Amino acid sequence: LAVTLSRDGSSQLYLIDARGGEARRVTSSSGIDTEPTFSPDGRSIYFTSDRGGSPQIYRVSVSGGDASRVTFGSGYNVSPRVSPDGKTLAFVTRRDGRFLVATKDLAGGGTEQVLSDGGLEESPSFAPNGRWIMYATGAGGRDALMAVSVDGRVKQRLTSSLGDIREPTWGPFSK
Repeated sequence: LAVTLSRDGSSQLYLIDARGGEARRVTSSSGIDTEPTFSPDGRSIYFTSDRGGSPQIYRVSVSGGDASRVTFGSGYNVSPRVSPDGKTLAFVTRRDGRFLVATKDLAGGGTEQVLSDGGLEESPSFAPNGRWIMYATGAGGRDALMAVSVDGRVKQRLTSSLGDIREPTWGPFSK
């Protein structure tokens, strides 16, 4: 398990075996390191940190060491999620005071693309096939789930009157 603990004075990333045992520290920075998520191959952890002055997304090896910054398109990037094939990063970016879902091509070029336009987006999650991203939005004054194709061409709004909608996550495909 990758977790954020504040046991040594600041919030840092640790790995804990799912069967228990001692936590092993992975990051060491003067900033706050949080929101860890594994790469599909399990060799890296993507996370949010303010170590550079503002929240950005970084990557570090599970064995620790120096973290490398991944996002550069705005001064505020959080909530990293990696596609099942490891080629695309989805995240929330703040641009012109609006919180939007964006992607970054990790495989080549590092191009960033904004996929949403509501301005109150949170919690992107990839479909198991990697072709869709679901996220929560409060745009229009009403909570909803949005699904958008990774190329941004197709969007679908899913509403509910059952209460607040937060933190969506795709489940695995049924076999």
